[in-house]
Amino acid sequence: METSTAAMMMDHQHRAAPSLSAEEKRRIERVARCVARDRDGGDLTEKLLLRLLGLTRNARRWGFLAPDHPLHPYYLQQKVSERCRILRPRHAAATTADR
Repeated sequence: METSTAAMMMDHQHRAAPSLSAEEKRRIERVARCVARDRDGGDLTEKLLLRLLGLTRNARRWGFLAPDHPLHPYYLQQKVSERCRILRPRHAAATTADR
């Protein structure tokens, strides 16, 4: 089951993504970085941002937070990438300390 889920995610990521402007890319990367750095894994921040999206109805600017938005896969990719980048140095430091 995990293999099929991973395959579906890979297929979804490799589909033709809409083109991003430099501003959209920067905005998505900043939000992903902020969410990834939260202690709770970003769940609370993401919920708050989605609530603000609903209140402001500024989908042009923040719509990528919604799961049905065409740029949401890019946002998820950036969030996971940032989370991995944050965790990697700790792992390297722990490996060095074990020696």
